[in-house]
Amino acid sequence: MPLPRPHKRPLVALVGRTNVGKSRLWNRLTETGTALVSSSAHTTRDRQYAPVLWRGVVFELIDTGGLDTENDDIGRGIQAQSERAIREAALVLFVMDGQAGVLPQDQELARHVKRLHRHVWLVVNKIDRLALVPSAHEPSLYQLNLDDPKPVSAATSFGIGDVLDEILIELERLGHPAVLPEETEPLRLAIVGRPNVGKSSLVNAILGETRVIVSPIPHTTREPQDTWIRYRDRDIVLIDTAGMRKKTKHMAAIEEQGVEQNLRVIEAADVACLVFDVTEDPTAQDRHLAGLLEGRSTGIVLVANKWDLVEKKHTGSTKEYEALIRQLFPFLKWAPMVFVSALTGQRASGLLDRALEIQAERLRHIDYNALNRLLKACIKAKKPLPTYGPQSPRIYDVAQVGHAPPTFLITVLGEKESVHSNWIHFFERRLRDKFGFGGTPIVVKARNLPRAKSTKIKRLPGPGMEAVAGKIHEPVPRVNQTRRRQKR
Repeated sequence: MPLPRPHKRPLVALVGRTNVGKSRLWNRLTETGTALVSSSAHTTRDRQYAPVLWRGVVFELIDTGGLDTENDDIGRGIQAQSERAIREAALVLFVMDGQAGVLPQDQELARHVKRLHRHVWLVVNKIDRLALVPSAHEPSLYQLNLDDPKPVSAATSFGIGDVLDEILIELERLGHPAVLPEETEPLRLAIVGRPNVGKSSLVNAILGETRVIVSPIPHTTREPQDTWIRYRDRDIVLIDTAGMRKKTKHMAAIEEQGVEQNLRVIEAADVACLVFDVTEDPTAQDRHLAGLLEGRSTGIVLVANKWDLVEKKHTGSTKEYEALIRQLFPFLKWAPMVFVSALTGQRASGLLDRALEIQAERLRHIDYNALNRLLKACIKAKKPLPTYGPQSPRIYDVAQVGHAPPTFLITVLGEKESVHSNWIHFFERRLRDKFGFGGTPIVVKARNLPRAKSTKIKRLPGPGMEAVAGKIHEPVPRVNQTRRRQKR
């Protein structure tokens, strides 16, 4: 059963033949720039969703692939994706190339779209100069039976505001008015992995529908695909990314653009599912992606996919494979591992539960007193190591200063004293042992706090000491009574 969408935004679909500028127009209207734009045919394959904010209200715009596709697996998938977008939209915008004029394919596709939907507008794109406006109203355009054409230019923004105004009016008339923007940000969950590990199949299994095209051909998915869903009263954006491999000088331009977009998606994601193919040994590319995610401070779930294809499984198979992954990726010991089958849907929906748990860990806040009790215990168990010199650094306190990921700041007394990175890692391990933080990286930093010149501190500050304006102040010491009598 498909998961419900989290909002009631009306849907508007962009359709038409290939290379008429649908993706460029989608980028212009949504102000995202995430759709790949290329002169190659069928660059866009899966349908792409994004909100359009205009005059304080929002509707959802769908980008689709060209309807004039080849009769193969990918071509039929593009056709099915486009027809799905047409059927679920409240309004369809049929886009054509104003400079090329009406082609026989336009007439055929316009009739096909009209059979699928009642409310179809004609949008004439590539009207980049005022001199081209008259050509946007040629009599041949009315042969398409799509009412008055609306001239626009995705490249220069000509006519964009007028079309948006008319769309809002039409949606209101159709009983699907645009809605106010949502105040809370959704959880962004990215599905990441090298090509052909089953990312798109996993997305379809989670959603319970064919949201993206699945094919054994590498790089079938060329650009990140966002899908908004509602799960356990939470809004989640599920993102299917293109298969990532190392850049080479022979890499196609479209694939290179897709990799760049994947990096931006990972940067903005809250949690990422790193998908492995359990029927193959982990590769150097898997390790590269794991390091890429760990360096981006993103929550991580390790997903062992195609578990149904593993032969001769026994009760200890999962532990053996997990031990292999932990050995190859020791820097991700804190990331949980889930064994799934995208083909059968086994444990696929459980990834959403795990992502929500990790997000809660990313937003946890630890009490200041609890942190400093742990700090004193760590200092007692293992003396802090200096980066250089024989003297151990004098640690004042530790406090949590950030979330998503949890960030902690250790204050060290003295302008030149510092804590060795090994002791920082030791303290980080103790943090995890005590407070958990499963599935999320944590950041532990150290800063120096200058000491007052007249103050000598030989122990951790007690409750009577406090840091003010970058200096350490302690209670005034008592005057030696014997020395006072001698002066008299």
